[in-house]
Amino acid sequence: MQQLKFGLNLQKKKTPITPQSRLTQRASAFAHESEDEEEEAPKENVKSAKAQVNRQLSGYNTMTKKLAEQQAKALEEDPTIFDYDAVYDDLKDVERKKQEKTKPKEKKAKYIQGLLEMAEIRKRDRVLAEEKKVAREREAEGDEFADREVFVTESFRKQKEELERIEREEKEREQLAEKNKTMDSFYKQVLERKEAEHQAMIKAMAERKKQRQSDNTSSTEQTETDIQLVEQAKREGKEVLLNDNNEIVDKRQLLGAGLNVKPKFGSLGSLAASDERIKERMDEYEAYKRKKVEDYQSRRRQGQSNDEREQVSKEVERQIMQVQQEKQEEEERKQKEFEQKVAAKRTTEDAVMSARERYLARKKQRLEGKE
Repeated sequence: MQQLKFGLNLQKKKTPITPQSRLTQRASAFAHESEDEEEEAPKENVKSAKAQVNRQLSGYNTMTKKLAEQQAKALEEDPTIFDYDAVYDDLKDVERKKQEKTKPKEKKAKYIQGLLEMAEIRKRDRVLAEEKKVAREREAEGDEFADREVFVTESFRKQKEELERIEREEKEREQLAEKNKTMDSFYKQVLERKEAEHQAMIKAMAERKKQRQSDNTSSTEQTETDIQLVEQAKREGKEVLLNDNNEIVDKRQLLGAGLNVKPKFGSLGSLAASDERIKERMDEYEAYKRKKVEDYQSRRRQGQSNDEREQVSKEVERQIMQVQQEKQEEEERKQKEFEQKVAAKRTTEDAVMSARERYLARKKQRLEGKE
């Protein structure tokens, strides 16, 4: 009989029996055997682990000895083989140098140098122009301030010497440029004449070579013609003698009984049109005539070369003298214009001074009259 307790009395739920729980219950009957086996298994595992560790340690010791031997051998061969820091620094140095080479250069102004030079030239020209202007003014003043003392500083004196040097160099440069211009034209004419002679020589050599080839061809054709005539004479029953060059010794042997008159042909032009060989002979004759004319002209030019050279030299001298004369005339003209301007300026100043004197005289007379 179940005892009842005060409070809520609930019955415990029965756990359902599953196939897995049944297997667990069945296996629990043999649990004491597995516990013995489990107690023996850890001992064997500990022994095997110790043996494995010992084997690893012995292998490590062996490997360490080999590495030590290899390191010692390597150090004997190269003491710096394990200097990794130095190797790293060398690699970085190489990389840094490579970067410096590939690094783009600093960009500089492309035309600044030329601009600065031109600015310097303009400044120099401006100072030179001002100096000339002051010199003209001093010359226009004449002896008006001749009794005054003149003070010249060291810097002004150096500047004046520099300007005189620059002006002198510019004049020399202009004269040299003018002379080079004249000589360039002379040399150009000489080179053109030499080039024409060279081209004529090349053309004559080419025609001579062509003439030689045509002569060889004509001799070959003549030999072939003689051989044909000999064969024809043999067919007619005649005996003809040939020399070592296969040429007929005596062409009278080709003659037969009778007049031996050849048929008449037309004009040379018609023959050339009908026969290629005659046309070639005519072309060769024309080339020969042209060659003779060119040889005559070249000999004539060579005979006149000395006279032409003298004429060219005289022409160059005449041109140089003409340029110098024109330059001198231009300077004289500028000097005359400058003198005329100075004279006009002096006349104007004299007129002003005389007018001022007359004005002062009239003013003085008026003051005296009032008194």
